[in-house]
Amino acid sequence: MAIFSRARKIRFAHTDAAGIAFYPRYFGMINDFIEDWFGDGLGFDFKHLHIDEKRAVPTVHIEADFIGASRMHDELTFKLTVTKIGTSSVHLRIWAAAEDGDRFRMTFVIAHMDMENGKSLPWPDDMRHAMQQWLDDQGERP
Repeated sequence: MAIFSRARKIRFAHTDAAGIAFYPRYFGMINDFIEDWFGDGLGFDFKHLHIDEKRAVPTVHIEADFIGASRMHDELTFKLTVTKIGTSSVHLRIWAAAEDGDRFRMTFVIAHMDMENGKSLPWPDDMRHAMQQWLDDQGERP
């Protein structure tokens, strides 16, 4: 099983008045991380996908467990695996940890859709094939 990963630093803008990462900010960081996965992990740049191809990959379901607090300047490693590839959706497991332990675990379902009519689209074969390299078919958990 391949795991896509990226380091992210918790910045001032990610924190609340107590200097702890404010949980909604994680969702913005994860959106950036998924964009990185599409571009660097799959080879399908968001600009090309959204602007040129008029296709989108909206999130349709999220489950989240927040395990430990992150503070300003903590370095987290975000990781992603694919748990299921559907006709027009993909299920992702995303988690992050720092040196001292896990910070969150989430599951995401994103869909593939036509931006012009708002209807779902089957994944093209090349994109489906690229996703398969990240598939965790053993159900391993972080």
